[in-house]
Amino acid sequence: MATENPTQLTEAECFYQYLGQRISNGGRDTTAAQLLADFEQYYRQLQDLRAKIREAEASSARGESKPLDLDEFFQRVEKRWDEKGIPE
Repeated sequence: MATENPTQLTEAECFYQYLGQRISNGGRDTTAAQLLADFEQYYRQLQDLRAKIREAEASSARGESKPLDLDEFFQRVEKRWDEKGIPE
């Protein structure tokens, strides 16, 4: 899967890197079928994330975004942690 962005890996290059990382991190005993299934799930998630990033960039280019308020962001995170009972 070639892309218009030369810094973005092709699907084959991504698979090659994925296999290397999995094998070097204890995946030597994993079957090829399982590695392939795991990669397919990983790659679908990666493609979904890339699509969301492209949409966010397009939205921002249309002026539909605002600067990130870090104080407000961290307040929301802390509120969610409190609601879930997660200590800081």
